[in-house]
Amino acid sequence: MKRYKKLLTAVLVIGIILVVFAIVLLLFGLIPSKDIKIATYYILVADFSLPFILLALPLAIGFDIIAWTIGVIIWLFGYGSWPGQALEIVLSAHPVIHHVFYVVFLLLGLFVMVVLPYWIFSAVRKAMNTQKHLDWGSSIVGTITLVMGMHILAHFLSPRGIATSIIEYVVGIPALATGILLPLKYKRIDYNFLAGLIGIVYGILLFATRFNHPSFSIYSIWFIIYAVRGLLQARTYRTTAPSQYSVLMALNFLLLVLGMLGVILPFFTLNSLPLVVAIALMIESVITWLE
Repeated sequence: MKRYKKLLTAVLVIGIILVVFAIVLLLFGLIPSKDIKIATYYILVADFSLPFILLALPLAIGFDIIAWTIGVIIWLFGYGSWPGQALEIVLSAHPVIHHVFYVVFLLLGLFVMVVLPYWIFSAVRKAMNTQKHLDWGSSIVGTITLVMGMHILAHFLSPRGIATSIIEYVVGIPALATGILLPLKYKRIDYNFLAGLIGIVYGILLFATRFNHPSFSIYSIWFIIYAVRGLLQARTYRTTAPSQYSVLMALNFLLLVLGMLGVILPFFTLNSLPLVVAIALMIESVITWLE
């Protein structure tokens, strides 16, 4: 297996780069979506995917990576009009292999979404001389938060422009997940426990009521709470891990600014709120990975 580790890594990296590149081109309308079907792109911009995006996305990511690596080779032999279609043609002709590959798609997608970020940010934390290792709970919650940020960003960039209709989900899911994580991670009653309790209540309220008629500024309150908690937590790394302290202070301060901007912005325009929420969620995910 070690003999093929570099080859597998190269294939995985190439596949991820090609999928990300294709999604960006689709989002900005530079390639016709009717000709090329990127499963990850359609999950990210679909109306029906929430709150089930976290179940469907790993399968879509795995399929796209295989399509743009192995599928390209099949496509070069004249199957289909593009690599994904070529892969589907071959798999459909062999039902048993088809089912096996769907398991491969799922495992590969989960690897990219959970294990890969864990490896990356474990290396980053090691380079920052942090005393604690990244735990799997933080890695998973960081991934969930990043996916929600990418989801609303994809909606914001798509021509349909309906991102405001999914804000309660993309904010509520990370808030609930983080609310569960914080007490389990820090195991003491302090500001982390309080923020976690608020996150759980806040997330449940978003799902239960969906805040049909309030100001949209309610959705940015969570970012302010998480940023204030993060600034307090970052101070504990000042002497033990100065690099971690500096980075986390900067990220939490930026998150606090975005949260305050999200509170003020709806009084003037709703058009930019989804973009603010998307950036805030991505920053929140990085904070979760680095703490």
